[in-house]
Amino acid sequence: MKKLNLFYVFLLFLIGCNPDSDIPIEEPDFEGYTLVWSEEFDGNEISTLNWIHELGDGTGYGLPSGWGNDELQLYTDASENSYIEENADGVSALVIAATEESPGNYRSGKLTTQGLQSFRYGKIDARIKLPTAQGMWPAFWMLGDNFPTIGWAGCGEIDIIELVGFEPDVIHGNIHYVDGGQNYANAEGDPKMINETFDQNYHNFSIEWTPTEIQWFLDEELFKTTSIDNDGLKEFDRSFYLILNVAVGGNWPGSPDATTTFPQKMYVDYIRYYSKNGFTVLSEPVLDVDEETVFINVPPNIAEYAFNESMNQFPNIGTMIFGAGGEPNIFSSGTAVDGDSAVVFSYPGSNWGGGWFDLDQSPIDLSAYTNGSLVLSINIPSVIVDAEIKLESVNSNAAVFLTNYTPTNTLSNGYVEYTIPLSDFVGLDFTDIKIPFALWNPVDAGGTFPAADVLIDNIHWVQ
Repeated sequence: MKKLNLFYVFLLFLIGCNPDSDIPIEEPDFEGYTLVWSEEFDGNEISTLNWIHELGDGTGYGLPSGWGNDELQLYTDASENSYIEENADGVSALVIAATEESPGNYRSGKLTTQGLQSFRYGKIDARIKLPTAQGMWPAFWMLGDNFPTIGWAGCGEIDIIELVGFEPDVIHGNIHYVDGGQNYANAEGDPKMINETFDQNYHNFSIEWTPTEIQWFLDEELFKTTSIDNDGLKEFDRSFYLILNVAVGGNWPGSPDATTTFPQKMYVDYIRYYSKNGFTVLSEPVLDVDEETVFINVPPNIAEYAFNESMNQFPNIGTMIFGAGGEPNIFSSGTAVDGDSAVVFSYPGSNWGGGWFDLDQSPIDLSAYTNGSLVLSINIPSVIVDAEIKLESVNSNAAVFLTNYTPTNTLSNGYVEYTIPLSDFVGLDFTDIKIPFALWNPVDAGGTFPAADVLIDNIHWVQ
């Protein structure tokens, strides 16, 4: 139930719901904080002063289909997928509803305050009831305002609340960023479990954000603290916008199953933003675009699709890209020869770039394979006549060129198989392999960088 004094609501309306306003509004709920902005979701329509809809499958925003996570839904601005609803007690809430238009054909809603409302430090508190069916992935989260400039994860991401349907009584609060070593990093873990599923009742989900730490609360009980007090986390010294969405499927929650009924609804009673009394907000640090975007990590779990699924030679492996505008987008594909999925390196052309699979935390001793071979299946368009395959250890690297090898097998789905002697990677230290496969700079017959999609599957090393 909303407890905000109507007088304060009126004042909020007068100042245009601007978190930078210099008109203080007292809010008694949280000692030491002053209410600055509130979205109560009253009235009949979603406020266009606070919210915009993101639409489609992600491709309109420069992402692979599925929003980079293999999600199944299309986001719409249809009234069936996002609307204001008033219950029998007169309490209104935003509803984001995931629907199934036909078997396997899902629709949902995604609302953001991008370009309309920004937030930096302070306390954010929301009262929400979550959908919990298998395949559901509701979230209340934030991205840095500079996302259009530097992309993810250099802009920073704060997940105030995420839930995946196979854990209906567990919530997660995380951050994602590019660290001081110009690598993707996160602070995941420390979820919170309760004695009921989160679709049964409303709960309050909050963060308290300072220049030194972010704390997560469930119903005002602290359950996670993450330090952000170092130069590698400058993302979190800048302003962010809010996001509300209900994803369907994806590489974390999995797909809906026979137990999943539709519609699945997330209810948002209110969102309130408070400034901390007596706290002086310093200027944002200068943005170094190169520092925040040199290495971009692709969302987790993509790499596993490129490797032989039964051998599990390279566990806990990530995917990264680098280049001068020619770095590939990387996403999964159902056109595979091993298992259900492969990995696509989608090169934009026009400049150099590459993508690789990185054992960043745990280099592996593969000296037993020194006289063995690298085996891979690749579906490569005819416009590409050569590409560099590179392997790296912690202190060394070596490369070969595809043009110097002939496929050993012709496979299904347009793939061919290459078997490349590992001894050809001259000078490579096999005792601490860090990158077991990288593909750089595909070129055409003229030596220029064409736009092309390269599918990679069934990578493995043999002795």
